[in-house]
Amino acid sequence: MTKIDHVPIGTLDIEAAIPVYRAVCGVEPGRYTSADGTTKLARFFLGEAMVELMEPIGQPKEGMGATVVRRLGKAGPGVHLVCLPGDDPAATAEALAAHGARVFEQDGHRYVHPRSANGVLIQLTPRLEFGPPPTSGDAHFDHVAVAVKDLDQACERWAVILGTPPDMKGPHPLGTFDAARFLLCDRMIELVAPRPGVESAVAQRIGSAGEGVIVIAIVAPDLERTLERVKAAGTRVVWREPHWFVHPKDAAGVLIQLTPRVEH
Repeated sequence: MTKIDHVPIGTLDIEAAIPVYRAVCGVEPGRYTSADGTTKLARFFLGEAMVELMEPIGQPKEGMGATVVRRLGKAGPGVHLVCLPGDDPAATAEALAAHGARVFEQDGHRYVHPRSANGVLIQLTPRLEFGPPPTSGDAHFDHVAVAVKDLDQACERWAVILGTPPDMKGPHPLGTFDAARFLLCDRMIELVAPRPGVESAVAQRIGSAGEGVIVIAIVAPDLERTLERVKAAGTRVVWREPHWFVHPKDAAGVLIQLTPRVEH
């Protein structure tokens, strides 16, 4: 069964981002250095899932740090990749290659190239652990939403990546875009596509930045308390019917949804 393992987020200032994610997740991070010594890591554990902040140490020429530097140079701070390990990563990689996807190996991991996954770098192999995980936060990692141009084509590729067809596909209840949902236990990958002739945040995102991760949802168990924590950290929150979000400029380039998914 494929799962959402973790979402690493690249930043040039990990210390500035930590208070924001501490407030959102409700927990102190575990602090580590990558195995190759090139990257600072701050890991926020949310049950079995995890959000990871990554800052390159200096200007490394190789290893994880060099990869993060390249990503930051191209796209700025934001989601670096989405880790989606299944029961057999090698078999998934073979199936994707047969489907025409670009799959590669680096630093002991298998990846799907962003050009083969609607702008998302996907890690097919599990994260490297640095000992027993610390205390889990009180929030729930709910889903990752990916903006795509063509929902049908994207569903074909993501069904191979995730090993399952979408559980639903059609107009989103908000009416401004179409969506497909892949349920992965209590978490979810959601593909969202603009509707022809309809203005939406999805259409704006694709028009300005292309396909890719548009939001991650870290749902607050007590919204009022979480909003207080986030605001106390000096972070901007935004209300867009029907959700509360943390502003991406304060969250290392990531739009964070704090409220539960809209049920179809």
